[in-house]
Amino acid sequence: MTQINEQEVMQGVAERFAKAAEELRLSGAQLYREGIVTNDQVLSKIKKGWQKPTQKAIDLFCQKYDVSAAWLYTGDGNMFLGRNKPFGPRVESADEKLLYNTDFDSCLDSKGQPISTGKETPVSFPMAGDFDFMCINTDKSLAPFIMPADIIALKRLSSWKEYIPGDFICVVVTSEYKVLRKVSVTQPDEQSINFTQMVDGTPVESSIPKDIIVEIYKVVGNYRRQ
Repeated sequence: MTQINEQEVMQGVAERFAKAAEELRLSGAQLYREGIVTNDQVLSKIKKGWQKPTQKAIDLFCQKYDVSAAWLYTGDGNMFLGRNKPFGPRVESADEKLLYNTDFDSCLDSKGQPISTGKETPVSFPMAGDFDFMCINTDKSLAPFIMPADIIALKRLSSWKEYIPGDFICVVVTSEYKVLRKVSVTQPDEQSINFTQMVDGTPVESSIPKDIIVEIYKVVGNYRRQ
């Protein structure tokens, strides 16, 4: 490959790299935090044509976001591996929900209802089945079952009868906090619910009075980025 051809190829790679980042709604700061670029201004420079992505950035970008390396280098085929981008909306589907690019603590208000954060992305994620919305978990209370940075699909439960018996993972919203817990199978009484969290790898149970619980969202699916 001549120097001129190599420059042309890398210019195309840079343009498609920026295009894929835009499709995924990624910021330069996010790419920097994930170790894909060396500082939070690199993506802006790539978009302006002032800088080309490094080989390391290209490899990590493709690996983390299922971007097709063949498309990135040639422009041929699909942008993403498979038919759709990760969490991308299906054009033919009417079942799109919102992925909040934030933790459940930020996307649920004090009444346990989803609120706009300005970081929502329409998604279709059939692996989760029936769900209301998705968000990013930052809680360590159920590691290694649900890890920080896992994307979780949540379904709001509408009655206390759905909470008992338990044995499912949920986001429990009380008047004081929101936290990820596992509902215990055995419940002590009709006034409270037992939850399990992991403390240094050991399951520890705690009881929460029903009257302080605002909402419970069941985790019906989760996705862990490799």
